[in-house]
Amino acid sequence: MTDNVYEGATAGRVLVYDDSETVTFPKKFKEAMGTERGLMVLVYKDRLIKLFPLESEEVKFLSLEIGKLTNDFLTTLSTIFKESGLVDLLFSTGVCLRGTRCFYECYFNPKQLSTDIDSLREKLEGLSGVKNIIIEDVPV
Repeated sequence: MTDNVYEGATAGRVLVYDDSETVTFPKKFKEAMGTERGLMVLVYKDRLIKLFPLESEEVKFLSLEIGKLTNDFLTTLSTIFKESGLVDLLFSTGVCLRGTRCFYECYFNPKQLSTDIDSLREKLEGLSGVKNIIIEDVPV
C-alpha cells in the first residue's frame, strides 16, 4: 500500500504515541472520512479505538450505570430514546465489568433531540435499575 493504486476494503497506518498528545492523521484517511472532524472512542474492554466522522463538533456522552444489562432494559431504553428524538447514535455499548458493575454508554449529536437534556435525564432516572447517570459534553 505504498501508492494510490490499492482500492481494497481497509487502510492501515502505524501510529506513534508520545507525550505530545498529537497524532498525525493521514490526508488519504481524512479524505476518505469526508469530514473535517471525527469522534474518537476508546473501548477499554477491547483496548480498541474507533473513529466516527462528524458533521459538527457538538457531541454528548451518556453513561448509565445499571444493576443488570437485560433485553427488557434495552427495550425500555430504546423507547425513551425514540420519544426523545434520539434515534441516530454515533456509538453505543453495553458491558458488565467483572460481573459487578454494568454500564450502557453512548455518544450522540444533541441537535437531534426533540426534548432538552434535563427531560431526557428525568426519563432515564425513571428506568428500573439505573444507579447513576452521566450526561456531558465530549471535549474537543
